[in-house]
Order: sequence, then structure tokens, then C-alpha cells
Amino acid sequence: MSSSSSSHHCPRILLQQMDWRNSLYGYIGLEDHTMFPFLRPGSFVEIDSRQKKIKTTGSWQNEFDRPIYFVELRDSYVCSWCELDSGHLMLVPCPQSRGQIRQVRYPADADIVGRVTAVTMRIAAPQDEPSR
Repeated sequence: MSSSSSSHHCPRILLQQMDWRNSLYGYIGLEDHTMFPFLRPGSFVEIDSRQKKIKTTGSWQNEFDRPIYFVELRDSYVCSWCELDSGHLMLVPCPQSRGQIRQVRYPADADIVGRVTAVTMRIAAPQDEPSR
């Protein structure tokens, strides 16, 4: 992609390059700030469905290395850090999001879809096209 391409067209081009047949993808809703600023609302994430086992606390060096999981709840999806605690799955938001940790029964009320391995997101709001 040329750096002179209009940012207006970037999402369409990125969507065309996604491997829809061999990978899973998720969408972070426009009101979902759970993992902000790591994953901004409106982002698309690539999910590795082979990585469903929650890694134990302390097996990563910093929050950038901490695995993010895409989780199916019975009525919605959530993308977050996760911890297991005696039959409960703790859905841990990014501290900057100011969200609360959610607790759900596991596996009764949640399924791990997989680990997030890539993200496509805007880092700034697009500006209106200049007048010609």
C-alpha cells in the first residue's frame, strides 16, 4: 500500500486481505472500551482458535505480552485478559479503560473462542475529505 493512499480506503483494503476461510475474526463493538487503549472500539481482531488454554498469571513479562482472549458469553462476546479462579473466568479489562473485572461461571457461561493474535484498528478519527 502506498503511503499516499487515502486513509478513507484503508479499512476496505485490509478487509480484502483477511483470510476469511482459514482464520477467525472478531469485531470490537463501537461502545466496547474493555481493552482500550490496546484494542480500540471498532477494531477487527484475528483469533487463533487453537490457543484456548488460559495462561496462568505471571507467565508474561508485561501487559503487552499478556494474552488477550476472545470469549463467547451466552448473550454476547467480550475481548479481554482472562484469569481462571475455581470454576470462574475473570474477564480483566485494561486498567486505562476504567472497566470493572467481570466474573462468569466457566465453562457453564463462557467459551474461549481463542487468543487474539492480530488487530486492525484506527489510531485516529478520519478527517473529512478536503474540498476540491
